[in-house]
Amino acid sequence: MQRVLTALVLLLLLGASLTLFAPWGFPLLTLIFVALGIFEWMKLFSIALLLSGAIALVAAAAIAAFALEFPEEGTAYTVVLALSSLIWLGLGLALVVTGDFPQGAWLRPLYLIGGVLLPGACGIALFAAYRSGLVYMVSILALVWVADIAAYFCGRRFGRRKLAPSISPGKTIEGALGGALAVLLLAFVASQLALTEDSFFAHLSHRLALPVCALVVLLLVAMSITGDLFESSLKRRAGVKDSSHLLPGHGGILDRIDALLPVIPLAVLLGRVL
Repeated sequence: MQRVLTALVLLLLLGASLTLFAPWGFPLLTLIFVALGIFEWMKLFSIALLLSGAIALVAAAAIAAFALEFPEEGTAYTVVLALSSLIWLGLGLALVVTGDFPQGAWLRPLYLIGGVLLPGACGIALFAAYRSGLVYMVSILALVWVADIAAYFCGRRFGRRKLAPSISPGKTIEGALGGALAVLLLAFVASQLALTEDSFFAHLSHRLALPVCALVVLLLVAMSITGDLFESSLKRRAGVKDSSHLLPGHGGILDRIDALLPVIPLAVLLGRVL
């Protein structure tokens, strides 16, 4: 019941931000969530409460200033999105090659910097996606949500082989494949319907051959899994189950946006360059 009530409250907040408080409601809500995600990231590295809060507030102010100062079509946006995407692709490659993410005390400063840069880039990318249209933005969010939901149910029904047992024992290869197939189906349907002609998937289908579209979609699904597993890795090293208890029944903000962090910047970047 806690999970359901929390989800309903979040949906109401999202709906109100997109309607009653448009056009600034959604960017403001995004900024709050990003700041809380940065705060939780700092806490996973045992940064003091006040310092974590200060970092989150300064980062939120910097993100807002960036979004107001630089045009979305300019180089600054592209550089931030590309840098974030390269970091996530590097983490994903490390996971595939070694079965885990890079570890070591020398990486702590880099991960702390990433705790500001990566959620910040996601927020900036969400601003850009929102201005590109509600259907466009929701289609990117739906990619992550459908992949996660389908992976959960397929994993429960068919899961046998562990995807990354040392990081998240509950995730299976079968679940990941089920999530990928569900998103491919979503992409195909969304690219064919008039109702979703402004979606991210329709954008891809107008510019790329079908096999290339499928590869792009699969890459984004892989990045959503990478984001999920990376946050699980951070929690495992911190010795906690959830990033916080801000969302009753759901854990923390970072637990809810982990898969979005790599996907949103990369999707917006690909939408620009393809």
